[in-house]
Amino acid sequence: MKVKIIPPAGSDRSALDARSWAELPEGSTVADALKIIKCSPAKARLLLVSVNGERTPLSRKLHDGDVVGFFSLVSGG
Repeated sequence: MKVKIIPPAGSDRSALDARSWAELPEGSTVADALKIIKCSPAKARLLLVSVNGERTPLSRKLHDGDVVGFFSLVSGG
């Protein structure tokens, strides 16, 4: 299945295509999407996670076409 991943700054985008889509196996969760972008567990605890614009836990199962967003709760300039 294909999901769009909006990674936080500093994440590895090499598994994403030019439009931020990634291929994941059926039954994958939001936590699996985090692994695709090689986000550390420490950083993951500081993120707001959403699927299709709705806040969600890392255990949520993904479906084809979902949009997964990882956003920093705190950022600086």
